[in-house]
Amino acid sequence: MPVIIRIAFRNIWEHRSKSIIIGSFIALGVIILLIGNSLLDSSKRGVQKAFIENFTGDVMIYGPSSTAVSVFGEGGDQTGEIPVIPDFDRVQTHVTSLSDVKASASMSVAYGLMTLDAAEEIQDAVNSDEQQNGPPITIIFGVEGDKYFSMFPSIELEEGSYLKPGEPGIMVTRGQLEKLQKRFKKELHVGDKVLITGFGTQNFKIRELPIVGIYKRSLSSSLPDFMSFTDIDSARVLGGLTVGANEAAQISDAQKGLLSVENTEDLFGDDMVDTVQTSTVNLDSIAQSLSSSAERERLNQADTGAWHFILIRLNHPTLAPLFIQDLNRWFQNEGIDAHATNWQGAAGTYGKFSDIVRIVFIIAILLVSVVAVIIMMNTLVISVIERTSEIGTMRALGAQRKTIRQLFLAETLSLTVVFGFIGAVLSMIIVLILNSLHISAGDNGLLVMLFGGDVLHLSPAPASFVSSVLLVFIVGYLAHLYPVSLALKIQPVKAIQVD
Repeated sequence: MPVIIRIAFRNIWEHRSKSIIIGSFIALGVIILLIGNSLLDSSKRGVQKAFIENFTGDVMIYGPSSTAVSVFGEGGDQTGEIPVIPDFDRVQTHVTSLSDVKASASMSVAYGLMTLDAAEEIQDAVNSDEQQNGPPITIIFGVEGDKYFSMFPSIELEEGSYLKPGEPGIMVTRGQLEKLQKRFKKELHVGDKVLITGFGTQNFKIRELPIVGIYKRSLSSSLPDFMSFTDIDSARVLGGLTVGANEAAQISDAQKGLLSVENTEDLFGDDMVDTVQTSTVNLDSIAQSLSSSAERERLNQADTGAWHFILIRLNHPTLAPLFIQDLNRWFQNEGIDAHATNWQGAAGTYGKFSDIVRIVFIIAILLVSVVAVIIMMNTLVISVIERTSEIGTMRALGAQRKTIRQLFLAETLSLTVVFGFIGAVLSMIIVLILNSLHISAGDNGLLVMLFGGDVLHLSPAPASFVSSVLLVFIVGYLAHLYPVSLALKIQPVKAIQVD
């Protein structure tokens, strides 16, 4: 074997021009694969970190639903309502008792329109020629301020304070505040009030809330800045989680019988009224009952037991799949119709979209790699065919087919190792240069997802280096099989005669 290796290096040197060409494509393949894999790895880690530390935690629990539900309110049942976690207290007690749970926080989500409390200003804004897009839409996270913000320290204050337990209020981003100011032509500050109109499948709810804080996120994400935080009870009311919405209607047996009638014509007949009874109507009593708002206020109160999600941070995030599996098994054994999912399931469409962006980029890398591989294969084919006479001479001198194959394999391995190492070193240099440039994604959401943050930062993994060199070697090995087989089929005498 050492003799074959020495001959392989001698042949590489004798055909150094062709060797450099083949080696250049090997190095180029390693560079493309290494930098491409580094970008994809960095993107995945960045997006995962952004979602886990900004929105979802490592694990999310949600209520009964035939489809996946995201922390942003996507999914739910056929009516579009976001399910509430059943038997919440028991679920929360179990979660907090688990040793691997580092922190947990409960929350609810709602959608709303942000306006101001002055009707004339709203009308002026609607009639304005400059503003045609309607009031700003916001995704409302109803949270327990102390637990939630301690679990997500990436949410930082620019001005004001965090939400305090039991006190109504709203936290908005600087971008949301600027949109409101531009639309209504009015300066807004912490302490001013905004009108939130919550909309859902049942009805509209309106709440006037003071701005308690302006926040930003220290960790980048690809999401727009239309998310706001409110106290949990305000979010419940805006999202329709009220006492009236969850209070069962009392129906008599006679009314149930009417609802179960199959032939609706039976409801209307000549004998609908047997006797006519008259009674005196007390208008004062009716007016008094209508003027009383006690029952209406009770039904519009927030359902304090309603929660959409429980977000969990783990001591060992890598064990999240096992943790989710155990948690779902516990739900099933306890007869609780709840589900646990990972950060990607909790991210919903946003997490899937980031995957789509990476898949598109993977396809682009593969296309470039295929072109480089085809060129390398063609170069190898030409190189082997040009050495047909050399192969014939070796065969005439008694070299076996196995020896010829081992010789070309040794040459391919040597070229791959040498130029693969050169390609890896060049890749590291390119990575250092790109990282030093601090290339910004700007406001481009696609680039933010692809970069895994606001700034491009590549960090090649050792596994990517090994897999890239191994892949290039496999390609080189497969590329030389066909031309060597063709050359070995030629009779030694004819091969020697080839110029």
